[in-house]
Amino acid sequence: MILNVSHLYHGYGDRELYEDVSFRLLKGEHVGLVGANGEGKSTFFNLITGKLSPDRGKIEWARNVRVGVLDQHAVLERGKTIGDILRSAFDYLYRIEAHVNELYDRMGTEEDVDALMEEAGTLQDYLVNNDFYSVDSKVNEIASAFELHPLGLDKDVTALSGGQRTRVLLAKLLLEKPDILLLDEPTNYLDAPHIAWLKTYLQNYENAFILISHDVSFLNEVVNLIYHVEHCVLTRYVGNYEKFQAEYEIRKAHREAAYERQQREIADLKDFIARNKARVSTRNMAMSRQKKLDKMDLIAIDGEKPKPVFSFFEAKASGKIVFETKELVIGYDNPVSLS
Repeated sequence: MILNVSHLYHGYGDRELYEDVSFRLLKGEHVGLVGANGEGKSTFFNLITGKLSPDRGKIEWARNVRVGVLDQHAVLERGKTIGDILRSAFDYLYRIEAHVNELYDRMGTEEDVDALMEEAGTLQDYLVNNDFYSVDSKVNEIASAFELHPLGLDKDVTALSGGQRTRVLLAKLLLEKPDILLLDEPTNYLDAPHIAWLKTYLQNYENAFILISHDVSFLNEVVNLIYHVEHCVLTRYVGNYEKFQAEYEIRKAHREAAYERQQREIADLKDFIARNKARVSTRNMAMSRQKKLDKMDLIAIDGEKPKPVFSFFEAKASGKIVFETKELVIGYDNPVSLS
């Protein structure tokens, strides 16, 4: 088990987002987290990563689990290059290498050389087993996959466009190979070839991931579980998005049928009570029906959610000039278009 969430409650003000939510994430599960906008999908990521604290409940990670999050709002430090960001995926290995070098330095001044040698050897094996000495080839491989070489690995990351930035952050995350990936709309800003590459990567990914995406075809091809957020409840469905939709519609139809049956029963009970509560001979039966009505667990169904409606006024045809700008600058730190 990688993650265990039990009896989670969370909301903002008088609006509840999660009520008594529990679930477990196991190794190898590829989860799609879906739901309408505003249901709390991104909030769920913030809760399980510790950016937010739940109102109630427990969020427990397995020991030594490495979590990788695609944070498209992460602040990239000026002066850092694309290569620096990619190599930072291996910072933990560089720290181990530095410690190994320190151990070797100490061997010339300390007496317990055997103990230092044993520790250094163990750490050296760890570096070898984690492919530390092929870091540069891995960086070049992922840079090629995301077409970062044409940008230049020495390019300052603060000069990147939104799409380039996403590619760099995603490449770094995949290099880290965490025990679980948390991906919030990873296909944003990616073009078709990069989406296809990411799709193949996730299909073959051995560890677990949780994916938020509005790209239904992408979800369909990379997930094997769906967690649906609706009305403060998280419901688990086995299969891809297509199977989820089919099962969701069946459950919805069963609930609506049960609601209709209950409404007819309620109407019959109320009618019997109204006709018989005043009669001495049938008063006890009416009271019994009333008790049954009072104890009944009412089934609720969702009404149709309001759909957006747009209305545009037609303007008169313009003259010869359709579009005109003056002193226009487009870009971030460096303009890409001047007028």
